[in-house]
Amino acid sequence: MKEKIYTIPINEAFAVKQGCPMCRLYALSRDKALDYITGAAMMEPDVRVESNRLGFCREHLSVMLTTKKRLPVALMLESHMDEAAKAVYRSSKGFLSGGFDPEKLADNAEKLARSCFVCARAENEMGHYVDNTVYLWRTETDFRRVYEQQEFFCLDHMARLLRRAKKELGKRDLAEFTKVTAERSAAYHDRVREELARFTRSFDYRYLDEAKDPRVKVSCENAAAYLESDGK
Repeated sequence: MKEKIYTIPINEAFAVKQGCPMCRLYALSRDKALDYITGAAMMEPDVRVESNRLGFCREHLSVMLTTKKRLPVALMLESHMDEAAKAVYRSSKGFLSGGFDPEKLADNAEKLARSCFVCARAENEMGHYVDNTVYLWRTETDFRRVYEQQEFFCLDHMARLLRRAKKELGKRDLAEFTKVTAERSAAYHDRVREELARFTRSFDYRYLDEAKDPRVKVSCENAAAYLESDGK
């Protein structure tokens, strides 16, 4: 398999063959975005304009607050709040003698509350990973074999891969790609469902030994990883 800069992370994620490889790629994208915004880029004018506009979700802001760069983070939050004042409050005037328009105010607040610089940057990179995963499957025989050896694809990433494949693959390849993707995830679904049943059964004194199986012990976590992607 020919290695290129954009294929290296994909090949590394798929080499693990445990869990959802696309979730590993999202985690990589998220961590790179966090490193970027908490590094020197934090003070770059064009980055500040974008971070001021988008802000940060609670999850990613909490990570940023654990760094030792609290002054730069505070400066970013300061300028973001100035932008928020314009985007939310000053843009919501004009209702009943110059008061706030409740619909505009709600829409503006909701829009800002749901935006995040880190999420947007990670999502943009994740889109490239999805595209290139389908491309590698189409062009590299070795990658097809590795793809078939994956433990599963979480529901969210399975959907994204299939939607991209529908745009990029011919009818025959699409049928094969869909079959492999669905079979890997469906098999995992059935296995985790059985392990969950064994876990719940272990609370009955007659089946105490069920909980000794390591996979049964983490069946709830495994089900969550399958149902909810890292970076949905």
